[in-house]
Amino acid sequence: MRLPYYDYTDAGAYFVTVCVAQHRCILGEVQDTDVALSRMGQIALAMWEDLPEHFSQVHLDQFVVMPNHVHGILFIKNESQDNEQSASVRTQRAASLRRPMRTFGPLQAGELGTIVRSYKSAVTRQVNLLRQTPGHSLWQKKYYEHVIRDEPDLNRIRQYIVTNPSRWAEDKYYRD
Repeated sequence: MRLPYYDYTDAGAYFVTVCVAQHRCILGEVQDTDVALSRMGQIALAMWEDLPEHFSQVHLDQFVVMPNHVHGILFIKNESQDNEQSASVRTQRAASLRRPMRTFGPLQAGELGTIVRSYKSAVTRQVNLLRQTPGHSLWQKKYYEHVIRDEPDLNRIRQYIVTNPSRWAEDKYYRD
């Protein structure tokens, strides 16, 4: 759920989840506590790892490709920040919550929605080339995001991502 009046181009940390349409398990399978990626899962992984190449303000943190979804933490830094200085959850300010949300105009290059849509599009394009299924959709239309507000929140989400494969059988969309 998007926060009203929150500027998703602000520097900070975001927990993102994108799901395969109809929760199809096409990205791999969980074996014990690891995910054995299919060729499509390898594409999803490679495209995620390439995000900083396409969006210089993005820094990747913990992530995992699961059989039917991808979880990841993205840090977005301001273009004016040093390249060596990654965005921190401490940069989140209450003032950013009071700014009015843009309701029209082109998406900014660093906006979270632009980043996620670009990722989903790149994976879909490569998977469709692999399967020879041009024009087929791969992902659910929307995605889930959570603004990471502080270090304990960040650490809790990191742990959730790391342990996600070991909890796969408990997932409501788990299929054997």
